[in-house]
Amino acid sequence: MQNKSKLTCAFLLLTLFLVSALFAQKKPYEGPMDGAGDVAAEKIGWMEGNAVRCQFRNTTELSDWGTGTDPYATKWPNDFRGSKMNDGIGLLIGCRVYIHSDGDTATVDSEPYDVVYLNEQRTIYDDMVASGELHRLYYLQTSYREEMDMDPTGQVEWALYPSRGNIAGEYANWSLPDEPPAQASKPDSWPTSAWPADRFNSKWPGMWNGRFGADVFKADEECFFVANDAQDQEYLTEQNKVRFYPRQDSYIGDVDPKMSVQVGLPWGGVGLRVEQRGFQWNNAQARDAIFWEYVIYNMTDYNFPEVGFGYWVDNAIGNDSNDELAAYDTFLDLAYSWDVNGIGQYNLEVGTMGFAYLESPGNSTDGFDNDEDGVIDEKRDNIATQIVGPYDGIDNLENFLRFYQLEEADLREHWKEDEDQDWDSFDDANGNGEWDEGEDIYDDVGLDGKGPGEIDYAGPDADGTEANGQPDLRIGVGCEPDFGLLDVTETDMLGLTSFRLFPIPEHVPPYRYWFRNDESMWELVGADSLVPYIGAVSNLAEVFATGVFPLYGGNIERISMSELHSWDDGRNIKAGDPVENPPIALFELKKIVQIIYETDYRFAQPPVMPTLTATSGDGRILLTWNNDSEIKTRDAFLGNENDFEGYKLFKATDRNITDAVKI
Repeated sequence: MQNKSKLTCAFLLLTLFLVSALFAQKKPYEGPMDGAGDVAAEKIGWMEGNAVRCQFRNTTELSDWGTGTDPYATKWPNDFRGSKMNDGIGLLIGCRVYIHSDGDTATVDSEPYDVVYLNEQRTIYDDMVASGELHRLYYLQTSYREEMDMDPTGQVEWALYPSRGNIAGEYANWSLPDEPPAQASKPDSWPTSAWPADRFNSKWPGMWNGRFGADVFKADEECFFVANDAQDQEYLTEQNKVRFYPRQDSYIGDVDPKMSVQVGLPWGGVGLRVEQRGFQWNNAQARDAIFWEYVIYNMTDYNFPEVGFGYWVDNAIGNDSNDELAAYDTFLDLAYSWDVNGIGQYNLEVGTMGFAYLESPGNSTDGFDNDEDGVIDEKRDNIATQIVGPYDGIDNLENFLRFYQLEEADLREHWKEDEDQDWDSFDDANGNGEWDEGEDIYDDVGLDGKGPGEIDYAGPDADGTEANGQPDLRIGVGCEPDFGLLDVTETDMLGLTSFRLFPIPEHVPPYRYWFRNDESMWELVGADSLVPYIGAVSNLAEVFATGVFPLYGGNIERISMSELHSWDDGRNIKAGDPVENPPIALFELKKIVQIIYETDYRFAQPPVMPTLTATSGDGRILLTWNNDSEIKTRDAFLGNENDFEGYKLFKATDRNITDAVKI
């Protein structure tokens, strides 16, 4: 009996340690204090920076069926050879929330239960729900053109909506309703004041809020917007005896006085803020890809034990007769679709379309090396605290060296939170402990992302983060390269865990596998299940996702997806398990864009585009251009030196210069 008691005490102590350690993950929300999303703030834009054309809304919805907006809401390639490729893409955020039960069906239960258990312990939730101790609520947060949850009047969708910002700054130029969401190439779409930063602070007035810093333009096209789920009142109506108030004492309209719907109602949903960016490059390595990045904030004080992120894709390869199929590859974290006869509408040849995870959510508390990089539970929002030894933080040396392509001699002292050891401080060539002009600054550029030698460099950061000898990160403001938010490998990524391809569901109750049926969508997003499709060719949708993982109070998770296209002929791809003759070109493109992403988009870029002016004359046209290419071109691989060499002029018969494209 004594030994049994000791074992019981040891088990209880271990359990208490695990629970207390997990609670320690919770922290105050540090991001911008945005107003609730609003349907009146919706805007539509188009990404056309390379061969992929894609409509986007600042609600997170991509592409469209085409009616009422644009018949080619998605098109590849974006020229006379191009075809429509899909009828819609929706971001999916699934969540299960637990509420304490008081056992009285006449009273309202609203006290959250947010203890996080490890994967193998999650059956505890099932037991507590079955015993009546807990209620379980299902949430599916998205924005899509059909089958959304609605308010009782049928007038308001309970969906993700764009936030205008707050009293400190805005996310777009709301005074010009015809302008798109903020795009780097369209300064008139930028805020007229400043951008929201952390809490109610602002940043970078009159400049582009770039992923890489203030007025830093690395992509040929970039867009940015913010949405949240405040309008989702599904579990907050009068008839609900079980309710979840994600942000106590916060109400729709208390930050943004311009709200058009549901003003005065409590902040709903699960308190999620979605920050989304899109990127395009016309470089030959990336012109057939469009990149989408999402930073998803838990704005609440509660832990969400079970969360899943994913996408819904309504396939329409070639926009012809619903003759597409799809499959997946877990090694590449890739879902892909093709047309079975290789021919689309208007008898055009069509290629293959893929959706690739470049970064999936991670689990930084499960004690496992999910991405097999030799490091356990790395994360991207931790602040640098101390310098540690070369081997500190490495759990499996062999895996670490293989994953990061290093030799053991490359290991070095590093900041503890720079788990992959790739952040570089300034070069103190003269040994005086300070950065001096002429010395390389490397990654120590400060939170604005700009260092000496870069275009429009205005001097050191006022906050002292430039050349201070340590990696800096401030949620809502910025981050230095090769660290934290800007270092993809500092995530213990779970990868692709769920795939399902199925015929478009019937539009009748119970709306299974539609967004208005949150519980059935959890079966797709929250499942650890990869199901190949071997049925008949038909009008198909696919869902691919990552789950299940915890999202702690005040914390963030990231997800990055790339839509890819290649000229692989669908007639050669044979569906099955496994797929025969997979699309080799698409697979190679996925490998290339993964490298581009993991190296922080550092690849060869063309010179800065000059402004060309054509002046008509008597029997001639005079072409002139400014010297931006000569004075503003910098190559990151050469320490930001100007390596511009010269000009070439191309004449073509169409606006996309396809005559001059090298295949």
